[in-house]
Amino acid sequence: MQNSPLRLTDVIKSPDVEDPVNLHVHRPLQLVLVRLLTWRDAAGVRRALFTPNQVTALSLACGIGAAACIVVGTPVTLLVAAGLIFGSAILDGVDGMIARLTRSGSEAGHAIDGAADYLVNVTTTAAAAYYLADHGWPLFVAAGLALGAHLCWANHLMLYDFQAATYLRFATAGKHKGGNPEQAATALAGLRAASGPRLTRFVMRIYLWQLGNRDRLLSRVNPAAPGYQALAVDDDVRASFLASHRPSMRLWALLGNAPHMDLMTLACVTGRFEVYFALRIVAFTVLALVAVAWQRRVSRRFLGALAADAPVVGVEAT
Repeated sequence: MQNSPLRLTDVIKSPDVEDPVNLHVHRPLQLVLVRLLTWRDAAGVRRALFTPNQVTALSLACGIGAAACIVVGTPVTLLVAAGLIFGSAILDGVDGMIARLTRSGSEAGHAIDGAADYLVNVTTTAAAAYYLADHGWPLFVAAGLALGAHLCWANHLMLYDFQAATYLRFATAGKHKGGNPEQAATALAGLRAASGPRLTRFVMRIYLWQLGNRDRLLSRVNPAAPGYQALAVDDDVRASFLASHRPSMRLWALLGNAPHMDLMTLACVTGRFEVYFALRIVAFTVLALVAVAWQRRVSRRFLGALAADAPVVGVEAT
């Protein structure tokens, strides 16, 4: 089977953590790129034309280029910005696929990818605020909308990242370890001991700080959530977890980064950045509140059943 073509199941961990557009539009396009950029050598080892970090850098460059085009603000440059943001979203998944195929993934790479996502969001959101101010909106209103949208995105993404990392830990029988503060601290200590690149160490420190922010947010919205990290991933617990958390995970997937990129792409095409800001602040916050309430109920039922050594019954949204 060495020469069989790559399938989507070879490069993603679980479709349950993907929103529908990401799964059915982004991922197939990413798979085409990965097929073009990777191959097996004579020994059967998967090789790639670019490293995951190089692909991440290209994704970041596309995002910053899109921000520059938004600032220019002509109809043509807005269309170019839309193409660049969509390209950034596609490349944002290719780096992880290459890392999994070439077994070159690392906690530092995960941190660098997250930092790139953050910078793309900051630059494109600031550029969108500038565009609105340049087209008649009061500066303080445009800036307030942009800041609110960015803060909502950051908090929504932290919650999604925890849910996805936890779900993938069980879906992969413990193989997925990303997003764990202890793992990140160990990786940072290793970089320091090996005198790793200063930029990588800096990004890792920011990443560790961000994981702390995420856990503090979780302690407020769902105090039971951190307890998942201490659970052993044996077959019975794994089956119960996936059965009880799959429906809510599919709702959480709508709060990931891909829907943001798709909506920003549409905002560039239409020039209606205020609509994107309103959707992020209002609609996605309502969605996050529903997801949090649902997740609290799922967590109580799941952890309560484990404590009582009883079968876990799936919990539906109410």
